[in-house]
Amino acid sequence: MLTFYERVKNAEDRLTELEEGIVDYVLKHQTAVSQEKIASLASQFYTVPNTISRLVHKLGYESFSEFRHALKAEVEEQHYKSEQEKAILKNLELARSDKLTKIAEQISKAKAVNFYASDQTGLLTKLAVQSFYALDDKFQFYDYEKELRRRMSSKKDEVFFLVSMSGETQSVLDLAVFCKEQGHRLISLTNLTDNPLSRLADEALYCLLQEEEINGYDVTDKTALMIILEALFRKCCVILHEKEALD
Repeated sequence: MLTFYERVKNAEDRLTELEEGIVDYVLKHQTAVSQEKIASLASQFYTVPNTISRLVHKLGYESFSEFRHALKAEVEEQHYKSEQEKAILKNLELARSDKLTKIAEQISKAKAVNFYASDQTGLLTKLAVQSFYALDDKFQFYDYEKELRRRMSSKKDEVFFLVSMSGETQSVLDLAVFCKEQGHRLISLTNLTDNPLSRLADEALYCLLQEEEINGYDVTDKTALMIILEALFRKCCVILHEKEALD
């Protein structure tokens, strides 16, 4: 299950100033809040219980009761699962998020969607984009930065989907800045961290990676990346097939 902080990070672009204040309080007082009633929590911010209810729904909880139980479980969590198992479960939860559905709807409507990633991340992203291409040839993967820049310069109002697990790869950040300068829509996919690429993006998608090195080599399990891209593809399949049925 996603932690409270991870849920907040995934929904931060939809939070109001008041909700951000409540979130900060919860992060500092998780144990106390896990035992607190909704009316009591609301009164501390001079607001009504409905405000708290709206917040927990934004974060993906069904109810305040579920939120409290999840918070309590988080505080008391016993490490009975391996870190890898927990990471996979969290990524499956991210794959079911409203944000993923929203982005699937946006790229399904776009006239062209251009993917780019480099190195190992690029190999996996290219593999995933082959499925998107089978669905519609408007989905393209670019191997080379220069090709993508030419596309950005020569086309108007397209979607550019940049993937960087760190969100800090300079070549990808340079492309993101250029994309925005050309007036295109930018979607990012990064690790679930506060990073410059996600801040530049119009829409930021996240997966959850556990970075790992052996003898100086990056052996990070990239399963998370494929879980999110596959979930996005499946949502696009449903949307486009529904559209075809109506036409």
